[in-house]
Amino acid sequence: METMDGQRHAYESNAAALVEHARTAICSQREGCHSAVAAIAALEPHASEVSATDAVDLLERACVFGTPRLVDDVWECFDGDFAFTGWALALALRCGREDVARTLLGHGVDLLGQVRRPRKLRALLPHEGTFTRFDLVRESPTLFLNNMDPTVGTEVFEGFSGTEQLAGSAYSAPTDIGRTCDVIARLAGDGLFDATVFDDLFRAAVVKAWHALRHAGSQDPELAETCLGLAARLLELHRERGMGDRTIDLILGNLVVPHASRRVVAFVCEAAPSVFLGRLCALGWLQDDIDLVRAMVPHLSGGMPEQSGTLLRILAAAGAMSELQAVIGWTGATEPQALRAAIDAASEAGHAEAATWLFVQLQGAGAKAGLRASAGGRAPVGARGVRPSAQAPEPAPTPIAAPAGAKTAAPLPHAARRMWRGADTVPSGPSIEGDRTSEREDLARRIVELTRGAVVAENPFLASSIGLLRLEPTTAAAGGIPFRTDGRTLSYDIDAVIDGFHAQREPLAHDFVHTLVHCILLHPFVGPTIDRSAWSLAADIVSESLVAEIVGRRGGRRGDSIDAVLDHLADDLGPTMTTERLYHALVRGGYASMRAPWASLFHVDDHDPWYPTASEGNPATGRPRASEGGPSSHGAGQGGETRSGGEAAGDQQKSCRPEGGGDGSGSDRVEGGQRDGGQTGDGNTGPSMNGAEQAGAARAEAERRWEQAAKSLRVDLETLSRKRGERLQRLMHELEVSPHERVDYREFLRQFAVQSEEMRLSDDEFDYVFYTYGLALYGDLPLIEPLEYRNERRIRDFAIVIDTSSSVSGKVVQQFVDTTFDVLTSESSFFQKVNIHIIQADLRVQSDTKITSLAELDRWRRNIRLYGLGGTDFRPAFRYVGELLSDGEFDDLSGLIYFTDGWGIYPERMPPYKTTFVFYDEDHRPELVPAWALQITLHPGEFESMSVY
Repeated sequence: METMDGQRHAYESNAAALVEHARTAICSQREGCHSAVAAIAALEPHASEVSATDAVDLLERACVFGTPRLVDDVWECFDGDFAFTGWALALALRCGREDVARTLLGHGVDLLGQVRRPRKLRALLPHEGTFTRFDLVRESPTLFLNNMDPTVGTEVFEGFSGTEQLAGSAYSAPTDIGRTCDVIARLAGDGLFDATVFDDLFRAAVVKAWHALRHAGSQDPELAETCLGLAARLLELHRERGMGDRTIDLILGNLVVPHASRRVVAFVCEAAPSVFLGRLCALGWLQDDIDLVRAMVPHLSGGMPEQSGTLLRILAAAGAMSELQAVIGWTGATEPQALRAAIDAASEAGHAEAATWLFVQLQGAGAKAGLRASAGGRAPVGARGVRPSAQAPEPAPTPIAAPAGAKTAAPLPHAARRMWRGADTVPSGPSIEGDRTSEREDLARRIVELTRGAVVAENPFLASSIGLLRLEPTTAAAGGIPFRTDGRTLSYDIDAVIDGFHAQREPLAHDFVHTLVHCILLHPFVGPTIDRSAWSLAADIVSESLVAEIVGRRGGRRGDSIDAVLDHLADDLGPTMTTERLYHALVRGGYASMRAPWASLFHVDDHDPWYPTASEGNPATGRPRASEGGPSSHGAGQGGETRSGGEAAGDQQKSCRPEGGGDGSGSDRVEGGQRDGGQTGDGNTGPSMNGAEQAGAARAEAERRWEQAAKSLRVDLETLSRKRGERLQRLMHELEVSPHERVDYREFLRQFAVQSEEMRLSDDEFDYVFYTYGLALYGDLPLIEPLEYRNERRIRDFAIVIDTSSSVSGKVVQQFVDTTFDVLTSESSFFQKVNIHIIQADLRVQSDTKITSLAELDRWRRNIRLYGLGGTDFRPAFRYVGELLSDGEFDDLSGLIYFTDGWGIYPERMPPYKTTFVFYDEDHRPELVPAWALQITLHPGEFESMSVY
């Protein structure tokens, strides 16, 4: 046995010496590499004794210093059985070694490939981050989420730092960014990169240019132009030959950020004007940066009509005449609606010249417009919820002379608005009486039934949900809107339904399913403190996106506009945009300038029945449901008390949470009825109180039914209708998160408490009978003193892991820490002596702060420093906590909370302690969270409501 061990040691020592010799030979002969070839040949019989790290290091050095033959020799020496080859290709591209890069690509090397375990490896494989240098690769969940996240492709454009070596001494070689870009362009032109690598090299090139112009004191314009030149060549390949994919547009959009170099933004405008214009429509800060917008106009060409209209309005508000004249020729810029919005903007800003000029353009556009026949002659122009073909046309404004006040700033625009607004409606037809009324009602009913049947025929899984709505005809709906619902009744306007069917010549499937989706996602069941306009808009946008998935996109220009807005929102908020997430973005002031046009574009049904009315109680007091049968916990908000002026109090309420009702305290609420408005003058309870209670009970019952319907629908799509469910991924995701129920974070933290005795008087654990008897008998001597200790459940050992990857912002982390500290201290949840480990981790554990008292926690909270900002992998943190447990660091670990955005790699094995993933929004995939872990979602609004900091 000793002889065999000695031989193995001799072999290993010999292999180590041969590896070191080969490493030196490769780096010392940069031309012929004859000695290196000989060294590799000598090493080949001992290749099985070489570690995975040494093998990869030799390949990477050969790619920097060797010839293609040497690279082939190293490859054959190890039979191509390397743990990781992506960095070798990155180094070859960095050094501009086209022949070596082609050799590696011929061997099937993937620049973004994953780390693998070699077949002949005898020792343990190092952590995969050793080989990738903790850069993102193809399998990284956060790839392309953030332009600035480093990938292996990023390393192609970097210089040598002295840390490239995996083993042995450091090495470096000359680099030329121009040569590197030329090599990449030729290889890409030959189709040697797949779509993902192509996109990542494009991203790395533009990000390198972005950094080269980032800081005024260290700008390198020549380097930036070189990288942008490569990006332009790759874009040409993308458009002409279909290389890469749609990720290119996402990358370009993410370059438009505050304080970005104007040269980089100009590149985006020239390369993809629709991307810049889309960001302009969606980003408030960009609309406010009028200097940047004006500077970009010469670099832009026409976009979609609504994009051109938005730019026109922004320029009009700034009085930018030269830019207005350049934009007016674009597609959609002369649309009457766009011109009117621009006139409004110029008028409000006091730019008379711009307003006058735009008014002339409006007259010219109106003179060219033809009149279209109105469907039935009664639907008002611009009626929301009716397809464009169903709307009455806008009559061309009669050419008139400019008003007398045209030379001043204010009179002309206001006169202009009076002129074209007066033409916005078409007189309704004669009233219909008697039998004709009955005939039209019957016709409308048959159209709705036909629509309902057509929807069920194509989507059988919706049948049970449709059955929950009782049909009810109405007349004279506001704006000619065909449908409205309160969750119990589907009301349809007789004339609007007939007119819409007459115009479309097909069932009103889109509008019908739009209203149905509202109910399935519980949109009508919100509290009285909701921001109504924001919630209605968010609900309409999300509903419309799902309608396109269920029955197909809308046709015509309206459908194109809707698709454009949805694409922009998907870029900003992620592909799995939820109603709550969009609502929170709106109430925080996002998309402020686009809310009005979007509300018009997406408006399909009437939302008034969603919100409390005067007959249902007082919204201002947030009147709750009855204990069992009242409105839902999501805040149905019944109550109908009105103010003395006749104004509904609920109209003044705002909230950052769609599911809440008031502050939740109930301090000014009553259980049985209203405090003031529900009583008559003599104190007797009036009938309105009973009506409010009945309405609240009915609303709560409707909500309960729709909650059950949503659960049943999801089960159906996962089982019987599984094939259809696979094509309705957005609907499946919404059904996962649509119930607006929120976990009480305070109650949730109590799960981690343990039982222990505290030195504290227990007022609940002595007999009052003997106590009072002793006082009565002896005067001042109780027979039983209260216990001086009590059993309490508190937290002692605890672990908090904070995701510090680049996709999690410091502000969100600060809010989470403040909220957690506030909850724990206010609830007396901790023992005096605690053992808390606050761990920061991205792809690896970056730091661990041990807290032994609440005072230490408070000091740490006030001076948080984040480390990491790389990719996201949850497993290293769990391994680290496991090591702490093994070392005896925790006596009784209560549990672990992992605060993250959810985009990372989850561990497969269940740890021996409670685990909860806390997500700060719903932009994650809950189905990927292991079944053994709890998961809760806290929105920014909830942070603000729970923390006093």
